[in-house]
Formats: sequence, structure tokens, C-alpha cells
Amino acid sequence: MNNESALIEDQDFLENLMRTAPAQFDEVLQNKEAYETQIIYTQINRDSNNVPSFKSFYYNFDRDRYFYPASTVKMPAAFLALEKLNELGINGLNKYTSMLTDSAYSGQSTVYEDTTAASGLPSVAHYARKIFLVSDNDAFNRLYEFLGQATINDNLHQKGYVNARITHRLSIPLSEEENRHTNPVTFKENDSVVYQQPLIYNTGPLPEKRQILKGVGYLKGERIINEPMDFGQKNHIPLDEMQMMLRAVIFPESVPQKQRFNLSNDDYEFLYRYMSQLPAETTYPDYDTANYYDTYSKFLMYGSEKTSIPQHIRIFNKIGLAYGYLIDNAYIVDLENKVEFMLSAVIHTNANKIYNDGKYEYDEVGLPFMKNLGEIVYQYELKRQKKQLPDLSKFMVGYDKPVGGQGETHVDLFQNYKHYHIPALGKRRIKRRDIEPFITGLEEIPLFEVSKVGTSVEGREINLVKAGDGEIKVLLWSQMHGDESTATRSLFEIFRFLSSSDLMDPVRKKLLQKLTLYFIPMLNPDGAEKYNRRNAWSFDLNRDALRLQSPESEILKKARDQYDPDFGFNLHDQSIYYNVHRTGKPASISFLAPAYNYEKEVNDTRRNAMKVIVSMNKVLQEYIPGQVGKYDDSFEPRAFGDNIQKWGTSTILIESGGYPDDPEKTNLVKLNFVAMLTALIDIAEGDYENEVEEDYYDIPDNDRKLFDLLIRNVGMEKDGHSYTSDIGIFLHEIAADGSEELYYRSAVADMGDLSTYYGYKEIDAEGMTLSTDDETTSFPALGKEAYFLLKKDNKNILAISNGQIINLE
Repeated sequence: MNNESALIEDQDFLENLMRTAPAQFDEVLQNKEAYETQIIYTQINRDSNNVPSFKSFYYNFDRDRYFYPASTVKMPAAFLALEKLNELGINGLNKYTSMLTDSAYSGQSTVYEDTTAASGLPSVAHYARKIFLVSDNDAFNRLYEFLGQATINDNLHQKGYVNARITHRLSIPLSEEENRHTNPVTFKENDSVVYQQPLIYNTGPLPEKRQILKGVGYLKGERIINEPMDFGQKNHIPLDEMQMMLRAVIFPESVPQKQRFNLSNDDYEFLYRYMSQLPAETTYPDYDTANYYDTYSKFLMYGSEKTSIPQHIRIFNKIGLAYGYLIDNAYIVDLENKVEFMLSAVIHTNANKIYNDGKYEYDEVGLPFMKNLGEIVYQYELKRQKKQLPDLSKFMVGYDKPVGGQGETHVDLFQNYKHYHIPALGKRRIKRRDIEPFITGLEEIPLFEVSKVGTSVEGREINLVKAGDGEIKVLLWSQMHGDESTATRSLFEIFRFLSSSDLMDPVRKKLLQKLTLYFIPMLNPDGAEKYNRRNAWSFDLNRDALRLQSPESEILKKARDQYDPDFGFNLHDQSIYYNVHRTGKPASISFLAPAYNYEKEVNDTRRNAMKVIVSMNKVLQEYIPGQVGKYDDSFEPRAFGDNIQKWGTSTILIESGGYPDDPEKTNLVKLNFVAMLTALIDIAEGDYENEVEEDYYDIPDNDRKLFDLLIRNVGMEKDGHSYTSDIGIFLHEIAADGSEELYYRSAVADMGDLSTYYGYKEIDAEGMTLSTDDETTSFPALGKEAYFLLKKDNKNILAISNGQIINLE
């Protein structure tokens, strides 16, 4: 493959790219009409905010040239089935609810159990799994029956996929009338019926039929019929619509609203998992990997090769193979090299032009072509210059079985996180009683030593957890401020990681052999009880390192002196309104190697902390690029972090801030988990020593210039004069009296020129005017709740209701 660097990305680009590898592509290029080859290759370029833009290249594409889509029709069926569940909106009905299929018309069959499922019962989720993992035909047929023939086609057409036609089941010969009838379906939770759907009959016209004659004959029973086969009543999806359906799920924000599928965040995560998961990584069904190998459903890049796919290569796709046609519709990512692209291709291999005889050149022509096409485009993408490398963490999903051993450890930790995540600690406002069962559980695991190291002002127990017996000692303490729980939740997930056994066992072994770990998961349980920063005496524990008047402060100081740790992790939360200096990105995680004197001198103790921070920052940039800041390093002589640094323990402050659309900080719990374990591994291996101190100073400082909502350039009137102003709005979290229920109350926090500020959400209201209930002024009142209208040409465009945006168009 040569001369790629001289290629011009024009309308002939794909053909010219293939011509650089004549041995692989000449046969197909010279016979493109016979092979009916069509290709769409879409480049993806990201801006500084990771927003993608798309540029597509076509080879021999013709929307009107029919090809049989085979199993690729299963992809939109899975999307539509998930959408239907959401739109039914029935309590207790979801993709995991048991789905029992009955029969009520000729050609129909029943399904009351599925021994390949964990529950032994079928469900929409399990059918979708089997569709993407091994292209199961019966799974598609059951979703076709749940949806109904009319629903499938009407919904696709309404979304703009106007040429799509899915009118029959797969692998079973049914008449047109039988395919119009779809089975009764019952969804059950235990023995209770959640939803019943009777037999559905499509009385409407089918999508437009036309005669599509192909070949010179076809096998019918034992006899060759010597006339072309008519595909006019068979399924059909043009290649561009097929790729756009995939894009609507991979990048929903990039397509118009009408083209999207109505999916929840959990649906998207589910689809990303099973579209890219391999049979060997699957628990249910438990596939025989001799028959269902890694590349079983991955034509592009691998063809017919029965080989392992590197863990950093993930292919989100759906294949099809029938009547000599091979199709693959894929989004391909290389997580290690920051490569991503979309590639959709079809090739037809039927040299004798007889259908149904089983004589197709899949292995000789079709699959090698798919392998070579995927490989040449991938190699081109590896070399293609990009202004911004993509943040692909959205696609680093967890799989049924933990992965590990092939890539960087932090990638394994990130992808396997779901196996260690603790949903019961899913909210920020956790109390001592919430962690009590997990503390008790640790006492039963020989790996851990759990001790009571004292009690709080109000008598709540404070525990220390010990693990490992290595020479290097590390102390980690969390929630010395009662309303800062993010890292506490991460620590319990670290406990679960350390006590698990899977492909990451070599990492655990190293940690526990080289380190002795001491954890104080919740230092201030009284503050946690009231979700308050201070303890029961209203003392700030982080200003009590010298006088040690609070019992909680004494406990931390005693632990530091008794164990004399080499490293310490001081775990906190910071305001969600901190941003990374001179950017609109939140400081989702901030670090600090605290100063130990006013001069901010650097000795070996502080330098080691800086180097560990440099290592953690490099890891986090893979997942939250541009969202890591450096906390203010002014010396505070009363603070624990500053003093523990002075007392000889290399101390790392971790502050968890804000993350868009994540009020419970779920993503930050995960990032703390990854960052802390990565740091501990670097400490165990001594790799942090290779980092450069100067890189610590390159981490940008924190700033505090974020609003929940920032409205820019809005017109306002007061006293007969017109003004242009920006408006910054905060959403304050309020706990209802005597309840754990929360609600938000907005407040207009600032107005005027806020051009140096940013918002989690922003509105450019240029050309709009603001209208309030006060007829004498359009100025909102500072400190008051945010309720007003934004108008353009005297038409209401947006309403701001308690700080929330409502589109009125």
C-alpha cells in the first residue's frame, strides 16, 4: 500500500485509495458492476469541545441500485424495539422484562423460555444482544413480531429513512399475508402481566413494490428455475440510510431530531456494549468460542480470519450475508491511537448468477475484500492529520466479562469499572448507615483488616481499613467534610476491585505485595449525617490540624503518626462552579501537591506528590481532556494536607468538581476510581519517578467563572433605555424539610458584561429581548428566581422557568 500520502480527498478518493493496493483490489475495481460494490467512508473530525463533524466519500454508490440487506435489517429493528418500550411508558415494562411470544396465525411459533438467558426467559434486551453478538435470525423475527410490520416501516419513513423496506421475517419461508400478521406478545414480571399485545395485522399497503430481477436462475426445492429471481418483495435499505441509522445511535446529536431513535441513556450504553462486545466477552449467552470467534460478526478489517481482535480496537457494527451479498455497516475506533471512522460497504459474489444454490464466492472474493477495505481505510486514518484528537471515552464501555492484559492498565480499569461499581452508593448524600453494610462485608474478607479507630463528636464509629503488606505505605482519607462524598464512594469500589478475581489479578497482586494501604473512608460521619461541611461542633476539620480539638482530627493525626505513610491522598469535593482557567470547561478534577510553607518550597516529599499528580493528569486527559485543574497552592498553616506534607508524607489533594448533566457525580466517582488506582500502581512500580516536575506547573489553575445557565447578548429595557446584557443563573439544591427529596431553586446571580464567564448551558440571545412579569422593566432582579421569556420579532422563542430552558417554537 503505497502513495497514500499523495492522495487527494476528492470524489475519486476511495477508488484512488484502493488503487494503491492493486493486489488486493484490482479484481473488484475492474468488475465493480458485476460485484455491485458500493462503499461509503465517513471521516470524523472533532473540534476543541469534542463535537464531531462528518465528511463522506463514496465509491460506486447508487441509492436506486438494489442489494439485499440480509441481516443488517436487524439493527433498526433492535433500535425500534427499544424505542417502542420507551414510548409505551408502562411502569415495569423495560428491555429486561420477560417477553413471551404466542401464536395465532399460520406460520407462527411460540417462545416461552430461553435457556441462553440468565433468567431462562426471553426479553427484548436478550434478543438485541443475540442480534449484535452473532446475528441471530430468530431474535430478529421476535422483535419484528413485537413491533409489527406497519410500525417498523411507518416509523422508519417518519424518521426520514424513506427508502427502507422491512416486510418479512428471516430464514423462514412465509407468504406476504403471513408476514403481515405478527404474533401476540405478553410481557411479564414474575407472574404478573405488565403488558399484552394482541395479534397485529397490517391492513395498509406495503412500501412500494417494483420488479427487481437478478441473476439467470434460482433453486426452488430440488429444481433450478431458469429465470431471474425477483427481489421486489424483499427487504431493502440503501447504504446511505443504513449508515445514517447507525450514526443516529452513535452520534445522536449530529442528526436532526426526527432522524433519531427515542432511546434512554441506558439504551445507548446497552447498544454500545453489545454492538462492540465479542462472543468471548459475553456471559449470557455463553457462546462456544470455537464456533463464535472474535471476528465472527466483524467483516471489515478481519474478513474470514479467525483471529483475536486487540482490545483497543472496537467495532460497533451490523453485518449481513445472504444471496451472495456481504454487507458491513460499522463505526470503528482505535482507543489507543485515537482513530475513529464510519465505513459501510456491500459486495455481491455470485459468479454463476444462480441464487439459493449455496455457491457464492464469499471466502474467495467477498470476505477478503471486506478485510482489505477495512484495513486500508484504517491505515489511512492512522496517518491522517487531525486538528483535535477525539475523546473516545464514551465508547470505552464495560463488557459482561472483565477485559485485561493487552493494553494500558487505566484503560482496563475504565472499561471494567461496571464490575466494581456499587449502585447502592449512587447518590452524593450518603451517611454512615449507608456504608455500614459494606464495612461489615469487608470484615468477612481475609484480605482486609477493619478496625475501629474512634468515634465522632456524636458517637458515630470511624473505621480504618488495611489491605496489603508491602514496604510502601499509603494513607487515604475521605469525607473530612461531610458533604464531600465522591471519593468515599470510589474507595468502596476500590475495595471491591481489590477483593475480586479476574483478568486484572496481576495488577492486584502487585498492589498488595508492594503497598500497605490504609483507608479512612468517612472521617466526618456527623457532617455526613446532615450533609454539612463541618462536624457536629461546627468545626472545619481541615482547619484543626494544629490544635486537634475535634476527636475526628485526633484520629487522622494519630493514624498519620502511627503508620508514617510514604504517600497520602487527601480526598475532597470542590464547587461545581470551578472552571479550568480561561476555558468554559468545568474543573471536573483538580489536583494539588500542598505547600508546606509560605515560600512554597519544593523538597523531595512534595516533589514526589507532584510527579504522581502528573501521572494521574495524563490518565485523566484521556477521559476528560481539558477538564483537569490545579487547586490554589497558597499555604494554609492550619490545614491537614499542608501539614501532612510538612510532616514528611508526600500528599496529593484530589478535588472532585462538576461534570455536565451529572448532579450525583456518577462519572466523577468512576474517574476517581481510575485515577487513584492508576496512582497506586505507579507508586507500587515506581513509575512516577520518571515524570517531570515541570509538567505539574503546566496543569492549568482553577478559576471560578461557571454558571448553570449563561444567557449572552440579550436585549433589555429600563427607564426607556435599551441595553445589551448577559445573565448568569445558578441552580441551588434545596433539601425539603424532613425529607431526602431534593429540588432546585434558581437565582439570577449576575448581569452585565459576563464575556469572561461561562455556563454549563449557554444561550446566545443576540437579536432577542427579555420580557418579565414587571411591565415597568425587562430587567430581572438579582437574587430572584429566574422566570422570564426571550422574544424575537415579538414572538416568544424561549421560556426560562426556574432556570430551565423551554423551547417555545
